[in-house]
Amino acid sequence: MASGSWIIAVGDELLSGHTADSNSHFLAGRLRTTPYPVSRIVVLPDRVTAIVPELSLAVAGNPARVFCCGGLGPTPDDRTYEAVAEFLGVPLVEDPATGERIRARTAELYRQGRLDSPEPNPGNRKMALVPEGSLVLRNPVGSAPPTATRLPGSGDARWLIALPGIPAELRAIVDQEVLPRFCAGGPALAFGEVRYSGVAESQFYGVLTELGEEFPQVSFGSYPQPVRGELVIRVSSSDDSQLSRALSRLREIGPPA
Repeated sequence: MASGSWIIAVGDELLSGHTADSNSHFLAGRLRTTPYPVSRIVVLPDRVTAIVPELSLAVAGNPARVFCCGGLGPTPDDRTYEAVAEFLGVPLVEDPATGERIRARTAELYRQGRLDSPEPNPGNRKMALVPEGSLVLRNPVGSAPPTATRLPGSGDARWLIALPGIPAELRAIVDQEVLPRFCAGGPALAFGEVRYSGVAESQFYGVLTELGEEFPQVSFGSYPQPVRGELVIRVSSSDDSQLSRALSRLREIGPPA
């Protein structure tokens, strides 16, 4: 049964360290509150030969949602849709609505004297191309068209969702389009935490081992906060009753001596 989400972050600038991957951080935080929490994040170069195998791996790995972030822009190094089309075995076609918006925007910039021609250039026209058969989503901030495409397989629908890499665009699309349409319904992970002061993380080895055996459906993690001098024990589960019992047991055991 398909479950969870994978994030594929695409961009040479991410791998070189020139740009921090804030999109994956944002998206994982949003998906944490849905039935599709993230179980895998990978960062890939702007290469079709890197993206296509990862998409094939995603189909085999059976996540319910796959998010491909970045590489939808107007320059030759933006190759995500080329890779998606190759993976699906379909051509790239112009999305009429996106093409019309780009033509209207180009004409307006020409009237303002900011462009030399009223006609879109090859880079602009490239941005209107999407894999044939994809559902084009609304981008309330920019020009790059996000898409949702059903992944191969039987059973419940599994979706490949391609998003632009510009953070302001990605965040608006996720909040206004993706979460309501593709990530609603069903149980989500619930979280709780207990904070301790002046306790070394290593002292919780035995406590967390015992709790993990007692509550196999619950996840436990320890997170030191050096600036505050605290240790956070964070507990998560899709079963509210198990989460409540695990938190009570953690407080009962208390900080180790």
